[in-house]
Amino acid sequence: MQNSTASAPRKNGSEADAMRLAIPRRGHVLSTVVETYGKSIREAVAILASSFTRELCSEVRVSFPSPPVEHPESDYALSDEELASWAVVSMWVVGIAVEALPTTGTLSEAEQWFFESERVTTLLPVHAMRKAETALRTEADASAYFQLLPYVLDPHGPGSRLSVRRDPETHSARSRKRKEGVFYTPADVAEYMASACLAEISDETPPRIFDPACGTGVFLRASLQEMRRRYPARDAFSLASECLFGVDIDPWVLDATAFVLVADSWSHLQANRIVPAKAWRRLRMNLACIDTLRVDPATSIVREEGKILRKGGRVSISRLFSAMELGPTVVLGNPPYADLGRRSDLDELKNVYETLAVKPHPNAEIYLPFIEQMIRLANKEVCSGALVLPLSLACNIGPQFSMARELISKTRGRWRFAFFDREPHALFGEDVKTRNAIVLWSRNPSDPKPILSTGPLQKWRGASRAAMFTNLRFTLVDGDIRAGIPKIEGELQASALRALSVRRDCLEQVVHSIGRIELAETVGMDDRTVFIGATAYNFLNVFMKPPEGVLHDGQTLSQNPLHAVRCTSRTDAFAVFGVLSSYLAYWWWHTHSDGFHVSRRFIAKLPFGVSGFLEGVTGALSEHGEELWIAIQERPVISLNRGRTSLAYTPNGHDKIRRRIDEVLVNHVGLEIAFVDELQQFTARTVAATMR
Repeated sequence: MQNSTASAPRKNGSEADAMRLAIPRRGHVLSTVVETYGKSIREAVAILASSFTRELCSEVRVSFPSPPVEHPESDYALSDEELASWAVVSMWVVGIAVEALPTTGTLSEAEQWFFESERVTTLLPVHAMRKAETALRTEADASAYFQLLPYVLDPHGPGSRLSVRRDPETHSARSRKRKEGVFYTPADVAEYMASACLAEISDETPPRIFDPACGTGVFLRASLQEMRRRYPARDAFSLASECLFGVDIDPWVLDATAFVLVADSWSHLQANRIVPAKAWRRLRMNLACIDTLRVDPATSIVREEGKILRKGGRVSISRLFSAMELGPTVVLGNPPYADLGRRSDLDELKNVYETLAVKPHPNAEIYLPFIEQMIRLANKEVCSGALVLPLSLACNIGPQFSMARELISKTRGRWRFAFFDREPHALFGEDVKTRNAIVLWSRNPSDPKPILSTGPLQKWRGASRAAMFTNLRFTLVDGDIRAGIPKIEGELQASALRALSVRRDCLEQVVHSIGRIELAETVGMDDRTVFIGATAYNFLNVFMKPPEGVLHDGQTLSQNPLHAVRCTSRTDAFAVFGVLSSYLAYWWWHTHSDGFHVSRRFIAKLPFGVSGFLEGVTGALSEHGEELWIAIQERPVISLNRGRTSLAYTPNGHDKIRRRIDEVLVNHVGLEIAFVDELQQFTARTVAATMR
C-alpha cells in the first residue's frame, strides 16, 4: 500500500504503513485521533471568529474567491466570521503539514507563505492572534497534520457514539452528523476504491474524476495519490487541477478540499515557485457548491442560438465544469447516509430519479439516488465508478432498494459488490459501527450487458485489515437481484446458490404456522414448536422447549420476541430444528441477510419444503436434529442485558452431528458432497473472523 504522506519527509516501509493515522485499527479510533489534533484547530477558529468584522470578512472573501454558489444551502453554511477564521487557520495548518513553516510559526508567517504578502492578519487584534496561536501549538505536529488534513479541517468535530460516552458535550455534533449522514471515510477505503476505479481505465490520458459529495476531499486525495502512481510523468498539481472535480452542499468543505490538494501538490509548487494561494484558487474552481441531485448529465445541455441553457432549472455537469463536456470518466465517493428531508423540489426529483419515484417522501433514503447519478453522469463510452454504501443495498426489500437493484441489473457494464460486517471490526472504525457495501462499476464499448459479481460478507479482525482489501475476490452471480444481492465466495457456493434458488420448495409449506413469542412463553409450549432468535451472529439461535430449571422464578426475562415455528408433529419439529441448525441454513442466512437480523421471511423461504419432508428424509433429519438438541441443551448460553435474561443455544462445536444433517440436505437437493466441506469451512472462517 502506498504511503499517502509521500509529499513530505516521513517514516518509510512497513512501519509507516502500520502506523498511518488515517486508518482505523485495534486500539486506534479515527475520530479520537482526529480530535486529538483537531480540537485545538477548532478552538483557534472560535477565537478568531469573535474578532472578525464585516470588513475583514470581505477581505478574506476577496483573497479566497470561490465560484458562484448555484443553489445556496443556508442550513449547512458557516457564518462569514467562521469561514474567514477557517481560511486563516487552514493556511497555518497546511504550512505546518508540508513543513514550509515550523510548529512555532505565527499566523502572520503562514499568511506571508501562502500569499507572499500579509493581508488579513495585519488587521486582526494582536491579542486574538496570540491566543489562537497558543491554542494551535498545543498539538501541532507536521506528520499528523499531513495525514489527517481531510479530517482536521472538518468543522463538525467529534460526533461518534464513543465521543459522546467520553464527552457528553459532543452530542450535538453527533446529532448533526447523523442528520446529515456525514462520517469520516478512512483513507484505506478511499484508496482501495480509487485504485479499483483507475484500474479499469486504460487510456494514456489521465481521466476526469468526479466526487458527487466530496466533503473535505478524502476521495479526491486518494485519487490524486493513485494517479501520481499511474502517471509518473505528470506532476501532482497538473493532475489535481486538470482531473479532479467535486461538489458538495457545504461551501466550507470545498474550500478545505482545495487546501488539502494544495498540500498534496506542494512538492511541485515549491519546485516551480508557484504561490500556494494561486494554486488554491485554481483548484477551488473545480469544486462547486450545489446539491448533486440537481446536476444533470452533459448530454442534457440544450443549445439555442449559441447559448447553453439549463433544463427545468437544473444544471448540466458540463456547465459546472467545462472539462466535463463528455461527463466524468470516474465517479466515486461516499454519499450521505441520511433521509432525503423535506424539499420543495420533491416532485421534480421523483421525475428524475426512479429510486425516489417509488418513495417520494422526506424519509426516503438519499444515498440510493447517488447510484443513479453515478450512472447518469458518467461518460457514455468508457467509465468506472465506486460508492461506499450501507449494506441495506444488498438485503433491504423496500421499494427504493428493489428499484436500485433493478436499475443496476439493467445497466450495462461490470458490477462488483464487496460487503463488510460491523463485528469484530467495522469498515469505518470502532466509532462508526455500520455494515457496508462497496459498489464497483465499470463500462466500456465492448460490454454487451450487465455482468454482476459479488463477494462474501467480510468479517475480520483489526490486524488483518490491510490484507482484507488485497484479498477481496468476486464471484459471478446469475439471476434476478431485485429481491437482494447474494453474498457468496467461490464456484461451489455459486453453484449451490443457483441450484437452491430455483427450488419451489420452502419451509413454510411443511409447518403449521410461523409466529412470534416471548421467552417467558416458551416454558408452556410443547415439543412441536421450534424457537429461533430474531437476531444472530456466529450461529442461529435455534432451540426447542427449554429444559426445566433453565428458566426459573425470579428471573426477569427478555421481552425481545422470538420466532415460533409450530409443526404438525414432534418428528417434523425435530426435522425443522435440524434444518435450521445446519451449516447450510447458516450459510443461506449469511448469503441473503445483513448478518444480524433473522426475519420471518428467511425462515419461511428457506428452500426445504414438501419434497424434503418425505418419509426417510424427514426421519433422518428428525433423528439428527433430536441428537443435536440433546447435545446442545446441556450448555445453554444465559446472558444478562439491562437486567433481563436471554437464552441461547449454540450448535457450534457439534460438528459431527451437524455434518450428518448437512449431508442429508446436500444429498437431497443433488449438490456435490464437497459442498458440505465448503459449508464447514465457511462457518469456521465466519465464526473466527478470518479470510480464505
